[in-house]
Amino acid sequence: MSGAPAGESAAPSLAAQRPAPLPALPAEVLPAVEPVGRSAAGRPDVLFHVVLLVLCGGVLVLSLALSVEHKSQVVVPLIGRPLPELCFWRRMTGLDCPGCGLTRCFIALAHGDVAAAWRYNPAGILLFGLVAAQVPLRAVQLWRIRRGARELPLLRWAAPALGALVLAIFAQWALRLAGVPF
Repeated sequence: MSGAPAGESAAPSLAAQRPAPLPALPAEVLPAVEPVGRSAAGRPDVLFHVVLLVLCGGVLVLSLALSVEHKSQVVVPLIGRPLPELCFWRRMTGLDCPGCGLTRCFIALAHGDVAAAWRYNPAGILLFGLVAAQVPLRAVQLWRIRRGARELPLLRWAAPALGALVLAIFAQWALRLAGVPF
């Protein structure tokens, strides 16, 4: 008979078998990871929002300024010259890459031609919407920062939106390679 009281087993309890927790690492050992759009001091990074606003606004203005001729040539209107084909994958293999048609899609959407945009790259419609949404969003964020208010917490929507975009780009590419017409 063991020395354990009645109703208890002689085996050590699970709590006694667990190792002790590891001590916390000092802050200077851990790498500093700053949230996107924040400075090292934890304040809103105004430059981040300004750069996104300017880049997205520039893409939209260029989409409106350029035009598409013969369903495949992007043309600079003031000089009437087509831009060279930029897709390395297409030049080397003769096949479209997942992003082929995005420029023409953006131009078609900026000119209001949704049907042509769908034919160029259906996923481009989603990307165009995300780019277009950045202009008012970044303007509001900058306005809020200037007033001393907190930024809108939009990071939780960024990952699902980008995930949906990547999925849509590769899905339309796979369908296009399989011969599904758009």
